[in-house]
Amino acid sequence: MPAESLPSYDELVAHVVELTARLEQALARVADLEARLKLSSSNSSKPPSSDGLAKPAPKSLRGRSGRGPGRPKGQDGVTLERVTDPDVVLRHRPAVCAGCGKSLAAATEIEVTRRQVIDLPEPKPQVTEHQLITLACACGHHTTAPAPPEASAPVVYGPRLAGIGVYLLHGQFLSVSRTAAAIKDLFGVPVAAGTVAGWVKRTALGIIDRVLPVIAGRVAAAPVAHFDETGMRTAGRLAWLHSASTPTDVLLAVHPKRGTIAMDEIGILPRFRGVAVHDAWAPYDTYTDAVHALCNAHALRELIYVTDTATGLVADLAGQAISALRQLNQLVGTAHTADATPDQADLAYHLHLLRSAVVLGAQATAERASKLERKHHALFVRLRDRRDDYLRFVTNPAVPFDNNPAERTIRMPKLRIKVSGSMRTLTGAEHFAAIRSYTATATRNGLGMLDALITAAAGNPWIPTTA
Repeated sequence: MPAESLPSYDELVAHVVELTARLEQALARVADLEARLKLSSSNSSKPPSSDGLAKPAPKSLRGRSGRGPGRPKGQDGVTLERVTDPDVVLRHRPAVCAGCGKSLAAATEIEVTRRQVIDLPEPKPQVTEHQLITLACACGHHTTAPAPPEASAPVVYGPRLAGIGVYLLHGQFLSVSRTAAAIKDLFGVPVAAGTVAGWVKRTALGIIDRVLPVIAGRVAAAPVAHFDETGMRTAGRLAWLHSASTPTDVLLAVHPKRGTIAMDEIGILPRFRGVAVHDAWAPYDTYTDAVHALCNAHALRELIYVTDTATGLVADLAGQAISALRQLNQLVGTAHTADATPDQADLAYHLHLLRSAVVLGAQATAERASKLERKHHALFVRLRDRRDDYLRFVTNPAVPFDNNPAERTIRMPKLRIKVSGSMRTLTGAEHFAAIRSYTATATRNGLGMLDALITAAAGNPWIPTTA
C-alpha cells in the first residue's frame, strides 16, 4: 500500500475520538432503553394493566408483617346464623320407622332439628294505582287531588326499579343494554335501554344540584384530604378524572384538562387550607394556602426503579432510603395503633439514614452524565429538598404515609373504563362521576349503595350533614 494512502497519526486520533463519542452515545442510548424496559407498575406510576404478559413478580412496599395467611388468631369468624322468627316453617315427619318399618303416625315427638334455607322469594312487580279524585264544590268549581311525585305520568316505573337500574349500570358496571336485560330477567319487567339512560340522567342531575356542593364544601373544610387524577377516555379524546377525598367524603369530577385550569373550576383546592396529600406532580404545589404532604408510596416505587437500573453506590443509597422509609412507616404506624409516641431514638436514627442516603445520592449523581442519571439525580434532589413534605406523616398523626386512599377512590372508575372502553360523551362521564361521588360518600357514612340510589331516584337524595 502506498505510504501516501495511510492515515496520519492526527487523523487516526481524530477518528478514535469520533468513534469513542459515538460509542458513548450508543451506550447511553442502550442504558436508556434498558431502563425503559425495566419500568413496571412495581417501580413507577405505570398502571398494572400496562405490564402485559411480562408482568413482574409482585413486590410489596409494606414488607413482611410476620403474620401467616388466613384469619388472624383470635379474630371472630363469620358464618350464617339462624334467625329466631323464620318467614316460613315446613315440618318434615318421618312416615315409617327406620328400624322396624312400622307406621309413625301416632308416635311421640321427642326432638326437632332445625335447618334454615336463606333465599329470595320469586320476584314479582307490584303495581300501585293512584286514583286522583275530583270533587265538585257547591260553588261549581272542580278540584282534583294532586298526584304524588312518583306518579308523574299515567304509567311510570317506580323509584326502586330506577334505583336498581342505576345500581346495575354505575354500581356493577353493566352496559345500558345489559342493565335493561338484567331487569327483565330478574324482575320480569321489560325496560328499554333509553329508559335506563333516563333514570341515570334524572338521578345524576338531582345529585349534582343538591349533593355535590355539600360534599365539595366538606372536603374543602377538612383538615386532611387526598387528591389525585387519572386519564379517562371520553368522547374519543383523553379527558381527566379528578379525585378529592377524605375518610367520609368523595368528590369525582371529569374535565377536559388535567392541570390547574381543571382544579380551579372544580373549586376545592383553591379554597383548601388543610394538608393536601398527593404525588409530586407540580400543579398541586401552585396552591400555596394548603400544607402539602407527598406520597411515600410513589417515592418508594421510584427508589425501587433506581435499584433496578443503577449499580454500585447509587443503588446502595437508594436501598438505604427504601429501608429507612419503611422503618419510619412501621415505627409511626405501630405507635399510632398503640396510641403512643414513637421511640425518639429510633426515629432519629432512621431519619438520619434517610437524609444521608438522599444527600449522598444527589452528590453521586450530580454529573448527570446520562438521561438515566439525570432522572436518578432529580429523585434524590426532590427527596432532599422536600424532606418536610415527605415526612409530614412523622410530625402530624393525622397525615398518612401515602396517598393510597386517593388511588383506591379512582380504582372503581378505572374499572368502569376498562369494562366499557370509554365514556361516549362528556356529559355522560360527568353523570357517572356524580353518581360515583354520591355512592362512595354514602357508603363511607354507613348507607348502602342501593338504598342511597333508590332515594336519589325518588328525587330525595341522601345529603351529608354539615356543621
